[in-house]
Amino acid sequence: MSSIKYRDDIQALRGLSILAVLLFHANEEIFPNGYLGVDIFFCISGFVVTPLILRIFKKQKVAGGVSDKSNFKFERFKNLKYFYKRRFYRLMPALAISLGFSILVITLLGNPSDHQRFARQGLATLFLLGNIGAYRYSGDYFSSAPNPLVHTWFLSVEEQIFIFLPIVLICIFLNREVSKLKFVCTLVIISFCSFILFLNPTALQTIYFKIGSNYSDLAFNFYSPIERIWQFTIGGLSYLYVSSSRINLRKTPKWLSQILVLGLALIIFLNFPIEIYVGSMLTSFFAVVIVVCSSMKIVHSSIYRKLIWLGDRSYSIYLLHMPLLYVAKYSTATKLSQVDNRTVQVIIALSLSIILGSISYSKIENRYRNRGDSIKLNFATAAKLTIFCILAPASLFLALDHGTGNRYWGLDRTLKQPKAVWLSDPNCNQMSYRNEPCIYGNNVLGKTVLLIGDSHAAHISQALISVGKRSDWNVAVWTQSGCQVRFQQKLKNQLTEMCINQNLEILKWVRDLKPEALIISQYVYSDSNLKDLKDAMLKLKIIVPKILLVENNPIFPDAEEFMVSRPLIMAPYSPAKSFEESKMDLRGKEKSDEMARWAKMNNISTLNVRTLFCEKGICTRYENGQWLYRDADHFSVAGADKTIPSLSIFLNN
Repeated sequence: MSSIKYRDDIQALRGLSILAVLLFHANEEIFPNGYLGVDIFFCISGFVVTPLILRIFKKQKVAGGVSDKSNFKFERFKNLKYFYKRRFYRLMPALAISLGFSILVITLLGNPSDHQRFARQGLATLFLLGNIGAYRYSGDYFSSAPNPLVHTWFLSVEEQIFIFLPIVLICIFLNREVSKLKFVCTLVIISFCSFILFLNPTALQTIYFKIGSNYSDLAFNFYSPIERIWQFTIGGLSYLYVSSSRINLRKTPKWLSQILVLGLALIIFLNFPIEIYVGSMLTSFFAVVIVVCSSMKIVHSSIYRKLIWLGDRSYSIYLLHMPLLYVAKYSTATKLSQVDNRTVQVIIALSLSIILGSISYSKIENRYRNRGDSIKLNFATAAKLTIFCILAPASLFLALDHGTGNRYWGLDRTLKQPKAVWLSDPNCNQMSYRNEPCIYGNNVLGKTVLLIGDSHAAHISQALISVGKRSDWNVAVWTQSGCQVRFQQKLKNQLTEMCINQNLEILKWVRDLKPEALIISQYVYSDSNLKDLKDAMLKLKIIVPKILLVENNPIFPDAEEFMVSRPLIMAPYSPAKSFEESKMDLRGKEKSDEMARWAKMNNISTLNVRTLFCEKGICTRYENGQWLYRDADHFSVAGADKTIPSLSIFLNN
C-alpha cells in the first residue's frame, strides 16, 4: 500500500500543523503550544518517507524472477543515491530561494545588530546544521532573542534523520535480505532507545560531556535529532501497520475521529500551560492515530479543502514566515513606520508568508519535486546545483557576516553602541544562570564583596572590580537579567522558576561562605512586590550585616531609538545628550524611593545613582566625549565608572 492513499488526510494534518506554528511565532502568549505543530511534522515525515527508505532495500529481479545476489550490494548503493537525490530536489531548491529572499529582506529591513547572527545561522542552515546554529545563536528555542532563521532547526534535524537513518539501517542489515518483520523490529528498537533518551535528557548531557562536546546543555536537547527520531520512526511504524493491516482503519467511527481531531486542536491551539515533554508525547500520539484512522475527513469539507491547500504549501510557507515575522515584530523600520501597530504588521507578515509560499510552491517546489527521476546527475548538472543551491546563498551570507564587522563600509550609520559591561570577561559571563558567581581577586586574606541583582547590578560590575583591586577586596559577581533578588514571589509570573532557584543558590552560597559585604542592585518597577524584596534583604542581612542597596538609575525616555541599530535604508537617529529631569522615564521611581527609605530605617546603606547623572533638573548621558549609557537604562563602562567613588566609600568605611 502506498502512502498516496492517505495523501489528503496527511496534507490536511500538515495544514493544521503549519497553522499552529504560524500562530505560535506570531504571538507566543496567545498560542503557547503552537510550536508542537513541528512534532506533528516529524510524525508525518516518518509516515511519508518510510516507504521511500524501504525501496533502498528492495531487491531487483532478473529473468525468471530470481534475485541477483551479486548485484544486491550495488543495487542498495544505487537506491540510496536515488533516495538522496530525490530528497535534494524536493527540499534544496525551495530552501535556496527562500534563503535568498530572506537575505534581501533582512539586509534591507533588519536591524544590523542582528545581521551577524542571521548570517551565521544561514550558513549553518545551508549545510544542514541549522539545529546547532539555533542553539549557538539563539540558545533556548523559547528565548526572546530575535533570530530570523531559528525555525530552520527543524529542517536540519529532519535532513539529518534522512541522511543517517538509511545508512544505519544498511549497516544493521548489511547484505542480508530485509523482511518487513525485521524492519519493524529495528524501528521499534530505535524508537524505544530514542524515547528513553527523550524522557531522560540528562543522560544525553552526560554523553555529550564525555565526548568533549560543548552541547551538554538541556537547551540543546530540544534541537537534538537523537531525541526526535522516535517521532519519525513511530510515523514509519504507523505506515508499516496500515500497509499490512487487514482492518479497514479508514472507516473509523465518526465519534472517535471527532475526539481525536478535537483533542489535537485543543492541545496545539488553546492557551493553557503544558509541559514540553508531555506536549510532545500527546501531540505525537494524536498525530499518528489521526493519520492511521484517516480522521481528518471528519472536518467540514470546506475547511478540509483549505487545510489540504495549506498543507500542500506548508514547506515553503514554513521557510518564509519567520524572516517576515521578524521584520514585523522586531525591525526598527516597522516600529517607526506610520502604521506602528504590531497586530496589523503581524497579520500582513502572515498573509505575505502564505502568498509568497504559494508562489514558491507552484514555481519552485512543483518544478523540481520530481526532477530527481528525470535528471541525470552528471558533472555539469552537479555544478549548476552546487552554485545555485549552496555557493550562491553561502557567498551572500559570508558577505553579510563580513559587512557587520566593518559597519558595511559606512552604510550603517547608527551610533556605535558601547560594549556591554557584563561581557568584559571572556571567561565568565557575569549575567547568566550559573551554579556559582564569577570571582575576581585572589587575596586569600582579603575580604569578599558579593554583587547580586539583575542587569542593573551587572552594569556596575567592572566598576566594583576596579574598586576591589585598589582596596584588596575579592569581588564575586552573580547576576541575571530580569532576576530580582527574591526567595519567593507572592505575585505570580513576575519571576521565572529558574530565577527563584538561582536566588536560593545565592542564599546558600552566602550562608556557606559568609562574604564580608553585599551589594544589591536591581531595578524596582512600579508593580514590584516590595514585601518580597524586603524579606529577601532581611534574610541576607542576618548573615551579612554590611549591605549596600543601589537605587534605580535614571532612565532616558528614548528607549526605542537610542543606540538601537536602524536598517541600512533608514537615516540614523541623532540622540540628545541630555534631557530635562521632568521628561525622564519616572516609572518605578516612587517604589525605588520607598525601598531606599525602608533600607535606611533598617541600617542598610543606599546609593542614590540619580545624583551622579542629574543635576539642576538636567540628566546627562554624555561626558568628556563618551556616552555614559549603552542603551536607555544601562551604563557603559564610562557611566559605571561614575559609581567608583561611592563604591569605594562603602567598602572602605
